[in-house]
Amino acid sequence: MNNKTTFFSTALATVLLLAATHSNAALNYSINFTASGVTTSVGSVQVQNLTKGTSVNVPSGNTLTLTDQASAVDELSSNDSGIRISQNASTGTTILTFYAAQTGSTQVSAFSLDGKIVVEKIARMEMGDNSLELSLCAGFYVIRVSGTGYSYSSKLQSQTSTATQAGIKFLSNNKQAETTTPQKSSATTITATSMYYENGDQLLYTATSGIYIASVPDVPTGNKTTDFNFSIIPTSAIPSGTFTMGSPLTELNRVSDEVQHSVALTAFRMSKYEITNSQYAAFLNTKSVGSNGIWATAPTYPTQVLIIASSGTTDFGLHYNGSQWVPVAGYENSPVIYVTWYGAAEYATYMGGTLPTEAQWEYACRAGITTTFNFGNFLTDLQANYNWAYPYNGGTNTVTTSPGKTLSVGTFAPNSYGLYDMHGNVFEWCADWIGTYSTSAQTNPTGPATGTTRILRGGSWSSYAQNCRSACRYTRAPDLSLNFLGFRVVFMP
Repeated sequence: MNNKTTFFSTALATVLLLAATHSNAALNYSINFTASGVTTSVGSVQVQNLTKGTSVNVPSGNTLTLTDQASAVDELSSNDSGIRISQNASTGTTILTFYAAQTGSTQVSAFSLDGKIVVEKIARMEMGDNSLELSLCAGFYVIRVSGTGYSYSSKLQSQTSTATQAGIKFLSNNKQAETTTPQKSSATTITATSMYYENGDQLLYTATSGIYIASVPDVPTGNKTTDFNFSIIPTSAIPSGTFTMGSPLTELNRVSDEVQHSVALTAFRMSKYEITNSQYAAFLNTKSVGSNGIWATAPTYPTQVLIIASSGTTDFGLHYNGSQWVPVAGYENSPVIYVTWYGAAEYATYMGGTLPTEAQWEYACRAGITTTFNFGNFLTDLQANYNWAYPYNGGTNTVTTSPGKTLSVGTFAPNSYGLYDMHGNVFEWCADWIGTYSTSAQTNPTGPATGTTRILRGGSWSSYAQNCRSACRYTRAPDLSLNFLGFRVVFMP
């Protein structure tokens, strides 16, 4: 089922408290959500405004109204025919009178100028003039009134109010007053979902369809169709763009091979999580890989060891029980470890993808952020699984004794592209051989054609914070399997 999402943005001549002048042209954004991959059905969509830190949930079939906060308030005068406002300065209450185009449910909302809803009410109104009383603390507000066939907006400066809590009270309409009779309870539910944003805000749409999940980032620019590509591996859509790869000379603990240069990348999708023990075990068992970890009929590396069983003090990977591979109990959802580069590459091919290039990995990790980490210039124990006794750049941790093992993927918050554990947990194999960066601008670079060691990125559960930096480069031989090596997968649109 397609989930159609419509954005409306109305401009105003003057915004209270702002000196900017806005165009009077109306912009209508219409975004149609579709799906592809293992399912073509789109369920609920969570919309996160990554710039503001707000979010809304759009149930299947609902409409999202996205309103530009800085330009959505109509400039209204006392004789405006849509909505009329009168105030009682002594009590701080405000009377709204407006014309309902049809009888039915009306939604009245008051927002502070930072876009946060202060108070709202849904009530049944009769066609014609209706009156409501608002009680708001002193300040500036955006008032929105909407119903079937009409929508009004106004800005309001509330006077000093004795009210301790914001409220909306029904007063009257031109036919009959609302009572405690079933008239109110018979009102239908408003199915539109609203979100405020400002020009340039980055949004992240995360859709679900049964057991599947996919994310798409977006900066609204106009009408478009957004496709959620559902896979048995949850993915985030990474937009095309240009970024500065490497670290500045001023970055603490940088290494000389992190020379900054411009890189342009086309769009791709990346697995939201590091590949887990359960996912990798299912692959090995499907392909009848035995205890030696070799897939004899592998399409690319039939003689290479893909994985070895975990053991000893870092026994949080996979075991071979005599007939199949199984995750160590309690680590089913932890990232796979002891996997070689060959094992990571064969899995990616089997899933219809590839390992990320080094440039794709760093671009996705940064997610538009230029600081040392995608969370800023520090990395705390609340943001990643690393050796918490060794924070970065003078930062302090509330807990300094780290877990000393891998944790379930998604334990910490994602970055702005909806990707989890880009810092810490396990180092992640990349497609590239190690090489020297070019100082000239690059487009979709893939690294040297040959080499002896492959790139690793992101740091691990045992790493110091400095080795989890977005620009930090590690390298190992492709046949090496260690307790801190894992991977994730990239797909092209």
